[in-house]
Amino acid sequence: MNNTTRLAVFALVSALVLLSGCAASRPQEGADPAKRQMLDVMDPNDKSLVADTWDPWEGYNRRMYDLNARFDRYIFSPAAEGYKRVFPGFVRSSVHNFMRNIREILNIYNAALQFRFRTAGRSTGRFLVNSTVGIAGLLDPASEMGLYYQREDFGQTLGVWGVGPGPYFVLPLLGPSTLRDAFGFGVDYAVWYYVDLFGYRSWASDQPLVWPTLLYAVDMRANIDFRYYEMGSIYEYLWVRQLFLEFREFEIKR
Repeated sequence: MNNTTRLAVFALVSALVLLSGCAASRPQEGADPAKRQMLDVMDPNDKSLVADTWDPWEGYNRRMYDLNARFDRYIFSPAAEGYKRVFPGFVRSSVHNFMRNIREILNIYNAALQFRFRTAGRSTGRFLVNSTVGIAGLLDPASEMGLYYQREDFGQTLGVWGVGPGPYFVLPLLGPSTLRDAFGFGVDYAVWYYVDLFGYRSWASDQPLVWPTLLYAVDMRANIDFRYYEMGSIYEYLWVRQLFLEFREFEIKR
C-alpha cells in the first residue's frame, strides 16, 4: 500500500470513528419531549415552519446535498441493506460497539473541556469497563450498568464556550455541518490521530484495514433510518438543515 493510499485509508477510519455514535445510541435521560413532538406534528410541506438560517453557501450546499443523496441511493444504502442480510445482528452490534469504544477518548476530553466532569467520568468508566469486561469494546456491559454512551465533540465544546455555529455547511459524503462543527471535526481528528491510543497509524499500513473500515462505514449507515428525498416534501433540504441545527443546539445545551 503506497503512502497516498495509507493516508486515505487512515482518514476514512478517523472520519468514521469521529462521527460514530449518533445512530443506534440510547436516548439521553431527560431528553426534551418537545423535540419529539415537533417531529410528530410538523407539516413537511409548510415552509412557514422553517426558520431563517444563515446559509450563504446555499447553492453549493444544495448541490452537495444532491450529490450525497445520489451516493447514498446507489452505493451506501444498497450496501447497508446487503450487510444487514449477510451478517447476523450480534456481529453488527460488535462492530458498532467496538468503534464507539475507541471514540470514548474524544468524549472524555471534550466533556472535560466543557467542565462536564460527571459526563467525563461516565465516559471514562464506560471505556474501562467495555475495554476489559466488554472484550476490547466488542460488548457494551457499561450500558447495562447505567453508564450510557454520550457523544461529545469539539464543535459542541466550542458551542459551550459561546462560539456561534457560523454558516451552514454540507460536507461531502458526511452531510450536514456548520463552519464551527467542521473546524471542530478537524481538531478532533488531530487529537485522535496524535494520541493514537489504539495504534491505528500503524494499522493503516496493512491492506486488510480497508475491509473493516468499509464494514464499519456500512454498519453505521445500516443503523440510520433516514433516506434522502423520502420526506414527501419539496422543502426537504430546508427541513434537514433546520432539524440538524436544532439537534446540535440541543446537544450543546443538554
